[in-house]
Amino acid sequence: MTTWIGVTDEGVVIAREREGTLLVDRPGQRRYRDPIIHNGQPPEALNPMPPLPADLADRTGWYAGGGRRILLTQIAEAYFGEPMILVEENAAVTRAYPLDERTLITDGGERLQLADGTIETGATMTRAYHEEPVTFTAAQTQLSGTIIRPAGTGPFPAVVVSHGAAGGQRDFCRLQAGPLLDAGVAVLIYDKAGHGRSGGNEPSTFDQATAIEAAFDHLRAHPDIDRERVGLAGFSNSMWAVPMVAARRPEVAFISGLGAPGVSMAESEIHRRTKILRDAEVGPTTLAAVAEAWRCLFATLANGPSTVVTTRLTHALDTIATATDLAGYQEPDYVRQNPMLSPIPPRTPVDDLIMMIGDERDPQMGYDPTIDYARVHCPILLQYGADDTSVPVTPSVTAIRSAVPDPDKLTVLVYPGLEHLLNQVPKLPGLSAEEAIYQFHEFRFGPAVWPDLAAWLATM
Repeated sequence: MTTWIGVTDEGVVIAREREGTLLVDRPGQRRYRDPIIHNGQPPEALNPMPPLPADLADRTGWYAGGGRRILLTQIAEAYFGEPMILVEENAAVTRAYPLDERTLITDGGERLQLADGTIETGATMTRAYHEEPVTFTAAQTQLSGTIIRPAGTGPFPAVVVSHGAAGGQRDFCRLQAGPLLDAGVAVLIYDKAGHGRSGGNEPSTFDQATAIEAAFDHLRAHPDIDRERVGLAGFSNSMWAVPMVAARRPEVAFISGLGAPGVSMAESEIHRRTKILRDAEVGPTTLAAVAEAWRCLFATLANGPSTVVTTRLTHALDTIATATDLAGYQEPDYVRQNPMLSPIPPRTPVDDLIMMIGDERDPQMGYDPTIDYARVHCPILLQYGADDTSVPVTPSVTAIRSAVPDPDKLTVLVYPGLEHLLNQVPKLPGLSAEEAIYQFHEFRFGPAVWPDLAAWLATM
């Protein structure tokens, strides 16, 4: 997909070519995906967008100066449709785009000039925290990470920040790490196996638990860290792995989780896919068939095929094939990038689907996280957006509350109107809420989320 960018009288303009049509974003005017039929040439004043700076990973981090502090970070992989540069300030996150190797421009039109150890924004901003590159080994795989220390002198309480499903490089974890640093807690962020500067291959949830445990041990051994006050922080997908580690390591001082599932990966994915379609005004009969189809596919993936499940899958897919209410769902870029994330099951004959699944089994799909929560005795803070698309909040909270052995050590905060990333839900012309959120346009965390986390950490 070819992309053009320019700065015009309308502000920043970004145009992406798709199937002979230009989809034009004008974030300064809050207009997105305006279609323009064209002849292969971009609108005037736009130029091909250059690639992300080659050394962007070395430049990510927090910068302060001129009365401001910003975080420059990235999602380096095309998990959400394309690699992204992000700038966070005061709990608001905006997109930034390269104009050349050293100049970025944000959705709002602010230019960021990258220099050695500084960012020029009208004032010179310098590194706000000390960052130390580290490596550690998990199951014979070398992983690469960064320990970031807050202001002041140690030994510091500390936390391992682990990944959600999105991408796998450490920099996305910075969005969650900032509030921890603000609270005086050191953090270790790292590249998942198979990503960034880490070795190995894409990890399962069980592999992630092994990596988190290795990171935990590495952090506890650091001379600037208080080894008795090292906890685990996770988001979404990693919150299947975090309680696994805490269940087998009583030294874990605390757990902080955002969007933590209390159900299996399969049930969480069924919730996500049906909620997206429900928001697109798909009716209850079709939603029930979609849920049944995915439940059968995930059961086959976890346990292998069976005649009963295959028969149920056939009936569900037959219902979906005749549904007339799926046309309202428009696939976002991340689904085009990763078709298996689509909420609509593949339009493929059942026998072919079973053959595609093959003989490989995926036990993580059916794994129940409450098995681990039942063996966790440290303080736990779980924060949720009530409108979470990816995790069923009420069933998750109910299951975890029932499982933990020390209810007084569990704090659950559910924020009305917030989504999976604990963010407010934007309403932008031309974009669905899902597209706006995962493309980080006018993205803002809920105002109470980080203060509540800081207040809880102060009690640890």
